[in-house]
Amino acid sequence: MTYNDANMKTIERLTVAIGRENIIEVKTPRDKRVSIRVKTNKLRDTIAYLKEKEGLYHLATITGTDLGDEREINYHLNRQDLIFTIKVRVPSERPVVPSITDILNGAVLYEREVRDMIGVFPEGHPNPKRLNLSDDWPDNIYPLLKKWDIKSIRKEVDGEEWT
Repeated sequence: MTYNDANMKTIERLTVAIGRENIIEVKTPRDKRVSIRVKTNKLRDTIAYLKEKEGLYHLATITGTDLGDEREINYHLNRQDLIFTIKVRVPSERPVVPSITDILNGAVLYEREVRDMIGVFPEGHPNPKRLNLSDDWPDNIYPLLKKWDIKSIRKEVDGEEWT
């Protein structure tokens, strides 16, 4: 069995577990790589299934992207023969995802970082205080959003023009 065949079997089992209607997009760009976008309300079920049934219990990182009207959060799980990325999208006007810290303890710092840098809040996080930014950092400034550049951040935070 090739890696791609094995990846497809993993996707098939996940589809049965969480329901085909909850899977928005599946990509297998190359051997040992799977990317799947699921409905946000199925994120926890997806993570739990992959951990418990497929042995993907190592969370390599959580990343985020500003897509304008939406923000995409990517959960990168891996085991020796597979890197599996679970993607969810949330509206920029209500950027909230359910925390997965009780499923994968390694998410604790990553979720705090995503909150600080792109403003996606992990609902249910046990300690959602800031990680990268100072406690007095303004609540509405998330440095990795496309609307910010260094000059506009400096003006907003320090009240000074940067020349």
